[in-house]
Amino acid sequence: MKVIPVNLPGQDRSYQIVLDAGGRQRLGDYLSQLLPGRRLWLVSDTLVARLYGQEIVDHLRAQGFQVELLTVARGERSKSWPVAARLIQQLLAQGTDRGSALLALGGGVVGDLTGFVAALFMRGIPVVQVPTTLLAMVDASIGGKTAINLPAGKNLVGAFQQPSLVLIDPEFLLTLPARERRQGLAEVVKAGFIRDQGLLELLAGPGRRLFGDRRLTDRDLLLEIVGRAAAIKATVVAADEREGDLRRILNFGHTLGHALEKAAHFRLPHGEAVAVGMAAALDLSAALTGLPTSAAREGKELLTALGLPTLAPPLPEAEVLQALRVDKKKQGQHLVFVLLRRFGEALVQPDVPVALVAEWLAHNRRT
Repeated sequence: MKVIPVNLPGQDRSYQIVLDAGGRQRLGDYLSQLLPGRRLWLVSDTLVARLYGQEIVDHLRAQGFQVELLTVARGERSKSWPVAARLIQQLLAQGTDRGSALLALGGGVVGDLTGFVAALFMRGIPVVQVPTTLLAMVDASIGGKTAINLPAGKNLVGAFQQPSLVLIDPEFLLTLPARERRQGLAEVVKAGFIRDQGLLELLAGPGRRLFGDRRLTDRDLLLEIVGRAAAIKATVVAADEREGDLRRILNFGHTLGHALEKAAHFRLPHGEAVAVGMAAALDLSAALTGLPTSAAREGKELLTALGLPTLAPPLPEAEVLQALRVDKKKQGQHLVFVLLRRFGEALVQPDVPVALVAEWLAHNRRT
């Protein structure tokens, strides 16, 4: 077991990220030490609920909790006002009060949606994150940023709602399809690019073999990789909770990535979009911030070696650029990108020309 603290200012706001293989079988013990009440609403998507929902409900009930299971459809479209409103209505109908808590069991969509509902309901009730995807384990479940999407773009309506606990059980990854694992690897690689060159070296060597193994047999290596990536997110969040400065480096690959998702009507998986966004950011770094072209090439080769895309999908360029122009990180007429000076050192570049991004898209598109 490994415990990563997320130390935040203010009373009772800090929390722990617990990495515990088989930890879902001890979830009730963790919650008993944290939550004031015994009423829980477990929110999951239909697939994860089918795999693990009843197991966890039965476990928590055996531990003395009153638990109800609420499900949403799989996919990014569940991060919407109608789905959030439906969940809130269900909570009201079932007598939820401020002594209750929500438990998010699933990937980034479920975590974002559940955290968002927890932030709004009665001005805030506790939420516990139990991520079941690699992407959610190393990124989405940590840091308290919650959001839903609007037709104009991704994550345009949101709130900060720090969890009471993040429980990472890597055994969930055994039932994760290969494509979903690769999505999570995009966020792991991102952590290495912005803060930890050693993590990149680990992924290029034994980590690459690990994630090609369906059974993930080297559990110690898995815990090390997941733990290092999660610790990077935790450290950045603790230093800059509300994206005032440092936390913005976590958006490496996300500016273009979110625009690609929007232009694809959210049918492009998040991790794949971020991988393409990182490939673009590597090339933009070579053009604007002094990253050696050999390093940009090496970074893209690592993405490819891990099975991640580095070329943009065949989407209308005008729609991608329009999505960039409504990105919430944009400042005035300038595009804001996170770029690299070198592996492990990121910076926010606030004045990336639209024409340079358009040129990259024109020369780096799948046919």
